[in-house]
Amino acid sequence: MTAPREISDELWEEIQKLIPPRPDRSKGGRKPADDRVLFNGMFFILRTGAAWRDMPKEYGPWSTVYDRFREWRDAEVFEQLWAKCLRYYEKKYGIIWEWQSGDGAYVRSPLGGKRQRSKPHRSGQTRNERSRAG
Repeated sequence: MTAPREISDELWEEIQKLIPPRPDRSKGGRKPADDRVLFNGMFFILRTGAAWRDMPKEYGPWSTVYDRFREWRDAEVFEQLWAKCLRYYEKKYGIIWEWQSGDGAYVRSPLGGKRQRSKPHRSGQTRNERSRAG
């Protein structure tokens, strides 16, 4: 039995089939972290919107969870999981493919960094000085 906000055993069996095998460690090295614990950490980030560094320690080091997330993203694990979930939902409930909708929002990031724009021709002058000179 899983905790209420963790991936169920049934779903994990399906997800596990999509995860690429870990590299051979027969010559030594650290034992790889448990994929299911790491996936639950990724699910925590998706569910809460928290920053990776704010992840609870129960999921392991945030950097390990993030590294595995990037590996799986590059291996297209999440795309395969999305497709598998769509097929499951379509089989169980049906999907009306002719009608689709998308939703989104654009909000400027307050910590987005400097803008990429060219400097004014007379950068030593203030705006008021430029308008008087022209």
